[in-house]
Amino acid sequence: MANLISPDFTFTQSNLQTFTYCRRRFYLRYLKKLIWPAQLVGDQQYAQDRDAGVRFHRLVHQHFLGFEPALLRKVSEADPDPRVATWLETFLSSQMSTLEGELAPEALYTTTLAGHPLSAKVDLLQMNSGKIKIYDWKTSRQLPKETSLKKQAQSRVYPLVISRVLGKDAAVFKLENLSMVYWEANFPDQVIEINSSQDDWQKYETEITASIELILSFQVEEFGKTPDIRKCAWCEYRSYCLRGKAAQSPEDNMEFDLIDDEMKIPGDTVESWGSV
Repeated sequence: MANLISPDFTFTQSNLQTFTYCRRRFYLRYLKKLIWPAQLVGDQQYAQDRDAGVRFHRLVHQHFLGFEPALLRKVSEADPDPRVATWLETFLSSQMSTLEGELAPEALYTTTLAGHPLSAKVDLLQMNSGKIKIYDWKTSRQLPKETSLKKQAQSRVYPLVISRVLGKDAAVFKLENLSMVYWEANFPDQVIEINSSQDDWQKYETEITASIELILSFQVEEFGKTPDIRKCAWCEYRSYCLRGKAAQSPEDNMEFDLIDDEMKIPGDTVESWGSV
């Protein structure tokens, strides 16, 4: 067991959500690092949506780096997917494009939990007048429900990591609460904001620590297949498990967008903002 998960294995909202979704998928993807032998969905729509979302996130990142809007518009208009230009224009016309205060786009924050790194890749962190807000840009086809988002690992991991990293410097931040803001490019007027405080962060720490310790305690055979066979139709590893004969439509399941959320921007564009 000592060699199953290395001491420097980094836990994230993505792999923790994957473990919740299917323990076997976590094992095949993050521990065995196997290739994806099966098509994820029944057509190319998922890949198109994912890639367009990545390009949109890159443009928003460049906006906060100070690139001229005219240049960004020109790039978006040349994009093979017309939705990228629409999303960018929607973003530039929204209050999200004019946020004030100290802004940290596409930053990676890391803390330590249960003896392992726990990281959060944040689309944008805003520090303004003592208030902290975590922004996450999404391009979902359907608007997620707030109750669903609250259950996701991202809504617990991000606030916990940020509270630990920024809360260590009491001279700069008297961190008592923070907000996580989900902004959907396809539903710009329906912003979802989830607030949390110290009591919540303590709860998140207890829950996430328990999940990490459970994963660390597992033997190979304990990373079992999900009992919900319906999930297998949307899993790219289904052939390893001899489950799911055909890929399904991406409109039928939104969980993969949430699980793989932090894959939006390639790692080499992300700066580390320290650890605790």
